[in-house]
Amino acid sequence: IHYGAGKTLRGRLVLAGGLKGGEEYLLSLKEKAGKLPIEFIPNPDFIELKKLYAKAKVFWHAAGYGVNEKENPEKVEHFGITTVEAMAAGAVPVVIDRGGQREIITAETGFLCQTTDEMIEHTVDLFESTTKLSQMSSAATVRAVDFSIKSFQSPVASILIAK
Repeated sequence: IHYGAGKTLRGRLVLAGGLKGGEEYLLSLKEKAGKLPIEFIPNPDFIELKKLYAKAKVFWHAAGYGVNEKENPEKVEHFGITTVEAMAAGAVPVVIDRGGQREIITAETGFLCQTTDEMIEHTVDLFESTTKLSQMSSAATVRAVDFSIKSFQSPVASILIAK
């Protein structure tokens, strides 16, 4: 993918997610993508998602883009389990700064973005600095553990036992 003054990123963009009744929109996206290295995977099952996460270097998530979350909170990401799953596999999250994403991502583990241009800038920055990408990937994996079942069991058990 070409960007900037003669610069090129190598790789492919995989767009995977739920598709309910948006087949025409998907077809229009495929047409717009043309021969770019973009793969569309509608409605992947969890096994397929895990394989995709394992290959991913960066995880984009844009639920809530362009949404006023005070007026329409139901249209933003409430928690971000897919973000945590991607982080657990080592993908660095580059996401729209809405809803629950703020509770998951820290400055060391990923990027909260206001615009798609910011998402692109951070992604390019990560691919231009393999050291930064590696450090943030490792930090993301560690951070994902904070949201594991095990990390929730102990505090909940201590509350229940205390009563």
